[in-house]
Amino acid sequence: MKLIKLEKLPGNIIGIILMLTMVLAALVMSGFVKLLDENIDFRLMLFCRFIFSLPILYASGWYVRRNNLMKIKSKKILIGRITIGLMGICLWFSALQTAEFGQVTAITQSSAVFVALFAPIFLSEKIGLWRISAIISGLVGIILITNPFSGVMSIGVYLALASCINGAILTIILRKLGNTDEPVSVAIWHNTMGAIIFGLSFLIVEPEYPLINLNLILVLITIGIMGSILQLTFTYAFKFGEAVVLAPIRYLSVPGAIIAGLIIWSEVPSFLEIIGSLITIMSCIVIAWRELIQKRVKF
Repeated sequence: MKLIKLEKLPGNIIGIILMLTMVLAALVMSGFVKLLDENIDFRLMLFCRFIFSLPILYASGWYVRRNNLMKIKSKKILIGRITIGLMGICLWFSALQTAEFGQVTAITQSSAVFVALFAPIFLSEKIGLWRISAIISGLVGIILITNPFSGVMSIGVYLALASCINGAILTIILRKLGNTDEPVSVAIWHNTMGAIIFGLSFLIVEPEYPLINLNLILVLITIGIMGSILQLTFTYAFKFGEAVVLAPIRYLSVPGAIIAGLIIWSEVPSFLEIIGSLITIMSCIVIAWRELIQKRVKF
């Protein structure tokens, strides 16, 4: 047994490092999006997010696939991934600018609950008592995070919920794509099309360009770079580490966002939001753990 654990240790350590990097990149990118002036044209922000992520993605793709970096087998599924992905990032960025940082992060990180809910429908996966219990607990946690009992739910909360459900659908699409295509190639296509689509939108309706300064340029470049790092580290973390090890690390972004929101924007989460976050995170971890157990049993 000791030899088996030692053999698995390096892979899990690499996976943990990659997942911690992903959490940090997500927090930095989300934080910079929230810091941006709301008067900045939304399309310009998204265009910069995509265009500045391309150099790292193309370099990584060339390293992994060489001349095949743009080769895709499941083209129809890729179109769905691009469409859902672009919708998701629009919802996510909009939520960040209209709701509390910690609350948005907690809601969007709850997508695993909806993945478990949708998987039996779209992937024909069996659902047992453990998963049903985790889904119900997760949904209760999400209700508490949104805090509907306060009587006031901002548009940002609805946008975050929509982003969460969108993220669950995207995860299911990526599972299907993962069976046929290399993740880095999928990421390259998604970000390239995002840059093209939002770039072409400027020809239809010209954006109101903000006052350009060095700080704004650096922020936009950072958002793009963090976006590419987020995608690559999250994708390859699971190639090295086990899901049951990595899943809890992913959800460090929730307390991280709550702390950042408290320090930077003086956002104080309610007791219900904190309890809801804890319940939902534990539900997501149980779901990830059960999926790993089932894969081991099949193997």
